Amino acid sequence: MHHITKKISKDCIMKDVLSKMRGLRLMRQDPYQCLISFICATNTNIPMIKRMLTNICVNFGDSVEYCGLKFHTFPEPKRLANASLNELYRCSVGYRARFIQRAAMTVLNGKIDFDSLRRKNYQNAKKELIDFLGVGQKVADCILLFSLEKLDSFPIDVWIARTIIRYYAYMFESELNGEKITPKVYSIISSKMRGYFGVYAGYAQQYLYCYFRNNKN
Repeated sequence: MHHITKKISKDCIMKDVLSKMRGLRLMRQDPYQCLISFICATNTNIPMIKRMLTNICVNFGDSVEYCGLKFHTFPEPKRLANASLNELYRCSVGYRARFIQRAAMTVLNGKIDFDSLRRKNYQNAKKELIDFLGVGQKVADCILLFSLEKLDSFPIDVWIARTIIRYYAYMFESELNGEKITPKVYSIISSKMRGYFGVYAGYAQQYLYCYFRNNKN
């Protein structure tokens, strides 16, 4: 881990964050679960994301018991692909129901090959995910970082955008105008920060996100 933090320790801001967030790690999720999870994560907050995913697991997953506690597994693609939209709506996913259903169906039918995406470079893998229904730049970057081992991926949400505007605006000219993340602004920030932090830009993103998300001053 030391060689990673050394690579991303580019400035006083990052050095300070690294010193206060020791031990932070990236998850390596199952790509299918990651895909569905980040479709649910679009345009909402963390409590609502938890609620949606819990509802999906309770309604479509298997019930299991461990040490006297009951849990529900994440549903297999077949269960979500065969679910009706009304059944998915009852999970509080709203407009995401159609995207969840189609994403699960695409995985079930083998039309998306996660192993193939893992072998591709960042740009090609991202393009393929963006072309996939329901996946925009942020969702694609999250899937690449958290499940497909593209450690140079730099997902951008409102918290990261605010952090970049506050501490790294000097790296940009007039591109950062306010906090609205248009596709163009997203591409500019992502490209710049990936170039700045290098092959472990995804780790830099997580350190910045976790620190400034929890220290809002």
